[in-house]
Amino acid sequence: MNENIICKPNPAKTLAVSAAPVRELLNFLIYNQRRELLTERARKQPELSLTKVPSDAKELKDVLKASRLDKNGKLFFDCGESDQQVAVLLHNSGAQFWIHYFRCGIGLVSLSFFSQIASAEGSLTNPTRNITASHEYQWFTHDLPARLFDGSISASKTVEMGDYFVEKVNPSLISPYSIYFEKAQTSEPYKFITGSLERLQEILTWTRFVCEGLKLQREPDGKTYISPHATIHCGNVKDKPAFEHSTEVFMNVVGALAVRENAPYTVLCEGFGRRDRNEYFNWERRNKHRIYINLDEQNKDVSVREKIAARVYLSDWLKKQGAEGSRLLKIWKA
Repeated sequence: MNENIICKPNPAKTLAVSAAPVRELLNFLIYNQRRELLTERARKQPELSLTKVPSDAKELKDVLKASRLDKNGKLFFDCGESDQQVAVLLHNSGAQFWIHYFRCGIGLVSLSFFSQIASAEGSLTNPTRNITASHEYQWFTHDLPARLFDGSISASKTVEMGDYFVEKVNPSLISPYSIYFEKAQTSEPYKFITGSLERLQEILTWTRFVCEGLKLQREPDGKTYISPHATIHCGNVKDKPAFEHSTEVFMNVVGALAVRENAPYTVLCEGFGRRDRNEYFNWERRNKHRIYINLDEQNKDVSVREKIAARVYLSDWLKKQGAEGSRLLKIWKA
């Protein structure tokens, strides 16, 4: 380990993890099972082997062997007595990294700022280390040997766990800390788990032409304009991808069906999930997880013949969508 980095046993006797980080851990575990949604860096983390991915805090308590789960969804861990968790405190140029390794292969790092490591230890007037809805924490996976969790935490074990974080964990974190600096390794904030953006735009184009034709048939002298603007909200582990359009009901329903078939999901990268509050206030970051489509730009040179053929293309596609597609065809023909 770099001589400028100090590693000591974590002085906290109890670790308390509140409901918000617990929810993020549940999401993190689901993403870990769908590793194509992780960035290249995050995929370097050891793959976690769980017989069943926990779906709520109660199941997570059993996986992590927590000592208690309170009515507010906060988990408590006994750092001193339990052999299910070991913790170390790293000091690096004014920043303290509180690192907790759980025997099941999950880890948690939380960042604090103090001028000296002694002040970090002295700040614990209450011997409980609380991980609340702070933006400065991350979950990770590890493959530490079982021997590190057995018996007392010796000086050599402490250094070994500190080295492990600096050399293996930090470079593979979704957003590495300043111990190392790495550029982001993803060029786009989303991936299509099924289908593609091109296919999605193709179906939406057919639908728009059909909607314009229906309007013209029903209201020959009316306004036939159908807005070309649509927004796709990329899915994540809590929400499925969603289609947003405000001008035509038929377009909305077909668009939702098309998004289900061509499903974009957010890549788990810096700024998503772990920093929800910043997401809300940072418009640029928040909009990384939306896809904006202007169908006029895509279809300026489409011939009349192709617009007429769109009815056939859309009809054939809807027939392949089962009962929901058949229902839409009936609505269309009504």
